[in-house]
Amino acid sequence: MAQYRVGIIGGTGQMGKWFKRFFERHGHIVEISSRKTHLSPVDCAKNNDIVIVSVPIQVTIDVIKQVAPHVKKESLLMDLTSIKEAPVKTMLEHSRSEVIGCHPVFGPSVASLKNQAIVLCPARGKKWLPIIQKLCESEEGKVKISTPERHDEIMAIIQGITHFNNISLGYAIKILNADIKESLEYASPIYKLKMDMVGRILNQDAGMYADIEIMNPKTKEVVRKYFEAIKKLLHILETNDREGFVKYFKEASDYFGPFKREAEEYSNYTIEKLVEKKK
Repeated sequence: MAQYRVGIIGGTGQMGKWFKRFFERHGHIVEISSRKTHLSPVDCAKNNDIVIVSVPIQVTIDVIKQVAPHVKKESLLMDLTSIKEAPVKTMLEHSRSEVIGCHPVFGPSVASLKNQAIVLCPARGKKWLPIIQKLCESEEGKVKISTPERHDEIMAIIQGITHFNNISLGYAIKILNADIKESLEYASPIYKLKMDMVGRILNQDAGMYADIEIMNPKTKEVVRKYFEAIKKLLHILETNDREGFVKYFKEASDYFGPFKREAEEYSNYTIEKLVEKKK
């Protein structure tokens, strides 16, 4: 593979640093621009073959508008946000270059792309997609090609409902004034695993999760549907409707089909590892 110049705007953030290491591992020259560097975002955009915008979601659109006109026509402009429709549209409107929206579906603590999902949303041009895809797959990354619209629809479920559930569960435990440590003394490893997921999210940046939940326009409708499911089940509980509960459960179970067995096997493996660690 040829050697490319890569410019990362927001390169001193955690994901910016991760991608700096990633491209350098593959022999490319990387320069970064941020509030902590002398190199300006505009100069970074002018200088490089691949220009990556890696800034917080709430300022991504503004930064794209600032730098996109300065990216060379033959170069590639990418962003790394967890929403894709608005950033990709902005990149297309304000640049002449090739455009690929990118969502690395992992955190900066992973060592490599091996078995990690990364979504690519090609929007303009044909040169750079095979180059970026091959680079990701060289580390056994799981590359998914998508449209920005479909990406945001799926992420409204993957992130929108999941984060909404975990954060609201944490808040409900606060309202109930439950003793988390005491509850773990009564609990199975499944409950412990769920509390680990809630605690993991609550140990991170609240602003980041606010942006993930609020800035994907498709999340609100998905969460409304989730609320409908919750209200239906609550009504079943309030009316002591055992038959209704079984019907509700079975409808969900049937929809999950063969995945249920796979999920049980995977979670059994995870639980066994948790128990071994505890010992």
